Amino acid sequence: MLLSLPLNYSYQQLCAKTEESLNSAVLKKDSVLQRGTEIIDGNKYTAVNIIDNWGVKFYIKDESGKIVYTYKDGGVVSFKFLDFNSDGYKDIVLELIAVDSGQQDLIIYDPKSKRFKLAGNCSNAREIPRTKYYYSYEDCCMGRNWSSNLFYIADSKIINIGHIKYRDGYGLSFFKLNGKKILLKKWNVRINGDTPVTTGPHIDFDLGRYWTKHWSSFTK
Repeated sequence: MLLSLPLNYSYQQLCAKTEESLNSAVLKKDSVLQRGTEIIDGNKYTAVNIIDNWGVKFYIKDESGKIVYTYKDGGVVSFKFLDFNSDGYKDIVLELIAVDSGQQDLIIYDPKSKRFKLAGNCSNAREIPRTKYYYSYEDCCMGRNWSSNLFYIADSKIINIGHIKYRDGYGLSFFKLNGKKILLKKWNVRINGDTPVTTGPHIDFDLGRYWTKHWSSFTK
């Protein structure tokens, strides 16, 4: 079976929470959906997720109240502080409005520039033990259409170097990402045992086990 990755919240819980917050904020000009404060690099930063007449907005302000970072894409349901890249400084993971598995963006605190920077998509990311690499997972169709990226972080940016794509009827495709998308191999298989699509034999596929065993073949 495909590895089932644990999420911080289920999609249904996120939608319910967001809908409740949005409904309660209808008659208010600026309503705070979530606020959180952390001491990072000796300074106090406050992250705020609000809704106003133009939609949901996320920003970070310093102790003086100055806004030092604004997320421009919108659609933030919630956020959390955590040291994602284990460098000793708290970063921020944004939970975005999405389907099924959920989607997250990573904002990294860069101690060199003392700024927050958007690193990229880190959806349901897991670190591969004893390496600098991570893998993500996004599912939009209850296991019938999903993808995963192999990545590392450099200069506060997520660098994708590998990609796995599964789609019922098309099987598993494995790509190397090096400036361009290169197809390495394709398996004409089925993973979702309940799919009506009969192309290829059914197999059990553990995403985490695959990346842990084969990550190095995407780095060469």
